[in-house]
Amino acid sequence: MVLNKTLFLFTVLFLAGYYTPSQCFSQIWVVAIPAGIVLVAAGLRRTGIVVLCSASFLAGAYLYDFRNEVSPDTIHMGGVWSCRVETTTTAGAILANDAWNTVWASDRQLAQSVRRGDSVIIIGSINEGFMESYTFYPIPSSLLQDRIRKAVSLSLSGRIASRETSSLASALLVGERGQVSQSVRRTFRDTGTSHLLALSGLHVGILSGVMLIIFRKLFGKGWISILAVILTTFIYVFVSGARASTLRAGLMLLLVLVVWYSSGRRPDLLFVWSVAVIILTAVSLGDVLNDTGAQMSFGAVLSLIILGRKFRCKAGWILSIAYAGLVVSTALAPLVSFRYGSLSPVAPVATVISVPFMLATMITGFLTLLWPFASAASVLSEWVVFIWLAALEILESGRIVFQKWMFWLWPLCLVALWLFSRRRGFLRRFR
Repeated sequence: MVLNKTLFLFTVLFLAGYYTPSQCFSQIWVVAIPAGIVLVAAGLRRTGIVVLCSASFLAGAYLYDFRNEVSPDTIHMGGVWSCRVETTTTAGAILANDAWNTVWASDRQLAQSVRRGDSVIIIGSINEGFMESYTFYPIPSSLLQDRIRKAVSLSLSGRIASRETSSLASALLVGERGQVSQSVRRTFRDTGTSHLLALSGLHVGILSGVMLIIFRKLFGKGWISILAVILTTFIYVFVSGARASTLRAGLMLLLVLVVWYSSGRRPDLLFVWSVAVIILTAVSLGDVLNDTGAQMSFGAVLSLIILGRKFRCKAGWILSIAYAGLVVSTALAPLVSFRYGSLSPVAPVATVISVPFMLATMITGFLTLLWPFASAASVLSEWVVFIWLAALEILESGRIVFQKWMFWLWPLCLVALWLFSRRRGFLRRFR
């Protein structure tokens, strides 16, 4: 238990150092870490932990400085660029290159010619994170996961007549969001449910839960079922593009299942969360810390671990989903407002309404890929999406911009949620 909390503390301090960078003495972490370990081994545990905490903060600040030196934020030049397609929309594409992080290319013809995972050679100019394309040459990806994702997306668009339905099914099943129209994106954005379109821990959790039930029926409750679930989950993660949010979910699932079934005890979720952050940061060399999807994914899971609560009553699952939406919306309010300019006040309600429709769209979309069910499933999926979008359009409301005075109210709201989620244990102290 002490190790779990200590690792979580080190992880939080490392992230605090990265997101509040300070160049002052940041390189001292190289010496401070072995010094802290020596102090702990010598019996000066508290002093050693203080030194290690300081080293964690300084290591985060050092990583931020190192990445800024290697990958400058802005670049101004023209030329021929070889790029990787990170994602596409109907209006353009986000491209990545070794010389810079990512740029946005506003070009509808480019967006229609490439898909996520492809490469493209572009003659154009870059200015402040935006690329003006003069001409381009797409290079389809030869990787198996990209070819599978493309084949599934094309199959859905060929079997489902409605473009809105096929694009949503493709986004939910394999993470291919490039064909989702701007009007549909706007509806999800204005209701605070855009996160449902991006494959995340929720989608991975749904898949792993269904697979666990199926494999338990087939192979029992032993290790064969666990290994089958882990294998299926990671195949899905890599086919869907191996985004940071799905990798985080896959890693946490792996750790939970292995620890749970090997020791018979439920692992500490803060420890699992910390290990997932450390592994992804190390593997990506810090790239994951600048990924908005990863920031929201890790932040949402942490908020649910600390502030989450289960309601045990007849409508408990509805209340639990609504409360989880409230917790995540509140905890991520500053980040969402900063990244997207504003946030939606109806997000918790819209999320509760959307989850059943999302599940139905995923199920009917999958059945559409199976030839015996394709015709009936495609019609059913169109009705599901039609009702879903109609319900979201009714909920559309004005957006809220996170003001400076809200930063004083925000911590109070988090404390209130914590007291509500832990009220029994908190009130018991005063009895």
